[in-house]
Amino acid sequence: MLIDSREVGEGAPVLSISGRLDFTRRQEFLAAVDGFFKGLSTPLEVRLDCANLTYLDSSGLGLLLVVRDRARNLGCTVALLDCNAGVREILGTAQFGRLFRVS
Repeated sequence: MLIDSREVGEGAPVLSISGRLDFTRRQEFLAAVDGFFKGLSTPLEVRLDCANLTYLDSSGLGLLLVVRDRARNLGCTVALLDCNAGVREILGTAQFGRLFRVS
C-alpha cells in the first residue's frame, strides 16, 4: 500500500491511497493518517483519493472510520473520491454513503 498526501485547489488536503486497505496495512495507514492530520490547518473537507485503491475489507472500512473521527474532531467532513466499482460496492453495502461523500 502506498499513501501520499498533497493539497489541491485552494489548499484542500488530499490523502491518496493505493493498493490494499486491510488489517495487514493498519499500522502503516494509521501512521500516515497521523502525519497527515498533524500538518493540517482546519479544512472544510478532507479528501481521500481512492482511484488506486484495489482492495478494501471490513478492517479497511474501520480504518476509514478512524479518518472520519479524526476529521470530525477538527470540524470537517471526509470525501472518498474516484472509487472504483468494487470499492463503491463495498462502501454501498456498508452504507458508508451516509457517513462520507462518495464519488
